[in-house]
Amino acid sequence: MKNGMTSSVNKGSRNPYKTYKKRIKVMLAITCLSVFTACVTIVLSVLICIHYKYAGENTITFAEDMPEETEDRKDGDTAEAISDSVYSQAEVDALMDAARESASAQGEAGVLDTLQQRLMNGDSSLDVFRDLYPDYVVLVDSGKYHFIAKDDSLGANLYDNDRFIMDENNVLTYQDEQVTTYKGIDVSKYQGNIDWEKVKESGIEFAIIRAGIRGYSEGAIIEDENFAANVEAAAEQGIDLGTYFFSQAVSEEEALEEAQFVIDQLKEAEVSLAYPVYLDVEAVSSSNCRTKDLTVEQRTAFAKVFLEKIAEAGYQPAIYGNMKSFLLMLDITQLEEYDKWLASYSLPIYYPYAFQMLQYSEKGRVPGISEPVDMNICFRKYGGEE
Repeated sequence: MKNGMTSSVNKGSRNPYKTYKKRIKVMLAITCLSVFTACVTIVLSVLICIHYKYAGENTITFAEDMPEETEDRKDGDTAEAISDSVYSQAEVDALMDAARESASAQGEAGVLDTLQQRLMNGDSSLDVFRDLYPDYVVLVDSGKYHFIAKDDSLGANLYDNDRFIMDENNVLTYQDEQVTTYKGIDVSKYQGNIDWEKVKESGIEFAIIRAGIRGYSEGAIIEDENFAANVEAAAEQGIDLGTYFFSQAVSEEEALEEAQFVIDQLKEAEVSLAYPVYLDVEAVSSSNCRTKDLTVEQRTAFAKVFLEKIAEAGYQPAIYGNMKSFLLMLDITQLEEYDKWLASYSLPIYYPYAFQMLQYSEKGRVPGISEPVDMNICFRKYGGEE
């Protein structure tokens, strides 16, 4: 009787346990699948919302509300490259689907948790996309994303972002005993009358002085009214000099005209340059901008004409621009031989290609200059031995 009861109890307790266990596994699987689906939906929804908010509120503008004779000096970190890599929102959604499938294959829960946490921490959708696609330069301009495959044939940005240090006075340095850097500014008439002696005493080693511009609507070339006074006074203080011209050329003839204008200005001022003559290539947001419909091929051709003319005159040519300039407006594969002066006002620096000088702020304060001034750090010794 005892054995019979034991046998009966054991038999009755074993089968329900297995059944319950199976049911629990099924319920857990369904619950996990539901949670995963919900997470995907939430993450994608948040990404899309942030994208539209970003595109609506943070679309970059260049030369907005500026008078005809001015040019914009803003950074273009959020704009940018060549039109065959532009994606619409629908195409971006498809890429996100592919990324989600990849995440699923690699352990989707951890990846999605990381994405969700980053978004909750305030990271933008652009930052997330950049991490998802490390082999591409990911940029957004006018509400469209650009995915540009990185070109290994171009010189790479080899600077270590961890070595860029901004001090309490918003002066950027690069902390590497193997790399010598130089502290400089760039100025135009908007800095007013400058006390170059005080500038020199503050530790400024070089200055890039604007020679002039071409107006973006009428197309007239305009000399910077303070150019002659600035180059003379800065040279007297032993500050190394360079110059730049804001281009709005719409033909090779105009590009030649701009280059010849700069050459004539330098000869008239009888100034010796240590630093290059920079071609300033930037976008202008105004609807009446005469260059707004130029193609990448046209801009690149005009840039080459300017740069080659400067070189023929015995000066070193180089190019100033931001991310949009170098990756969306120009074909830099055809301009690899020229030094680059990059404008980028945030760290870390995302631009993947080589540059020799960095404009890191447009709001610098320097003794002897009453107005905010562009601040620069140069990684190359111009006008002397490397």
